[in-house]
Amino acid sequence: MSIPKRVVIVTQEYDPHADALMPLLIAGGGDPFRLHPADLPTAAYLRMELKDRRWVGLFADRRRKLELTDIRAVWWRRPARHRLPESLSADERHFAQLELEHTLRGFWATLDCHWVSAPESIRAASYKPAQLVRAASLGLEAPRTLITTETDAAREFIARCGGRAIYKVLSDPMLGFATRSDEVMAKCRVAGKPGEPPIIDWSRARTRATYTTLIDEHNNELLESINLAPCQFQEYIPKRHELRVTVVGDDLFVAEIHSQQHARTTVDWRHYDVTIPYKRGSLPIEIAERCMALVRGYGLTYAAIDLIVAPDGRHVFLEINPNGQWLWVAELVPELRIAEALAELLLNGKSSCTLKEVL
Repeated sequence: MSIPKRVVIVTQEYDPHADALMPLLIAGGGDPFRLHPADLPTAAYLRMELKDRRWVGLFADRRRKLELTDIRAVWWRRPARHRLPESLSADERHFAQLELEHTLRGFWATLDCHWVSAPESIRAASYKPAQLVRAASLGLEAPRTLITTETDAAREFIARCGGRAIYKVLSDPMLGFATRSDEVMAKCRVAGKPGEPPIIDWSRARTRATYTTLIDEHNNELLESINLAPCQFQEYIPKRHELRVTVVGDDLFVAEIHSQQHARTTVDWRHYDVTIPYKRGSLPIEIAERCMALVRGYGLTYAAIDLIVAPDGRHVFLEINPNGQWLWVAELVPELRIAEALAELLLNGKSSCTLKEVL
């Protein structure tokens, strides 16, 4: 009888993606363990001892224990910050946070297992200025782009783009959410039993989303405030539709987003309260190969890539998200079996399709 493969999901307490994948991992013969770094040190403990050139010990919370030497695969999802006792001073909290991060990052760096994907690879692939250069070097078309803190430079760039450009953030568009997810979740939780996914009321979050914004003669007064932080501007590219390309191991899944069929989604399709068509799409073989080369060049085994298909058929690269969300794609376009491919990748270290089979 084979021993179930221990797959660790590094995430936070509320994660629908992890909830969706757990049953598939169990059905595939795995033994998944949800590791929430935020639980350290108040709701979990860690013990590590160096023996025979590796760390031996365990991570344990109120319900389960994870032997560190049992780990065979890790899915690096979206861990939250460590929850520290309120009784600590600001200096003590800062010190404890650094010690926790140093310990865990040091352990992950020594772990010889299958990663989806390694945190250092995710971090390296997260910087958008570098993404654009790398994508262009692989032959993907990238939009004309300016990053600046100068109002005059922005105005001159927009004029060269025909008087229309878009502004988009370089980091996380959810202001107040990503860096304080533990506190946001505490505010939003309204019910839930121990060991079960909590019931969340997102209206309590009080977060703000910074959507991609069209800048033209009607709102160019917004440029007066760009000296506060670097701002990214890109030429406005008309769209036939948009593509979400999800890479899982050797599998490549393409979803068409028909964002031009509603006025609210023409610039940014991430208005999830608006109903627009989503369907399975395809890519020319050369574009698919370049997308795969981009993902593999960063050492990633998973990534989500956003592309524009222009009215003349050109494919324009926007960005790669090395840890992008996929559950919404799987729900809206169920024939794209992303969850199944991800479970197989974690359990077997490989996926089942060849590139040409999914084009």
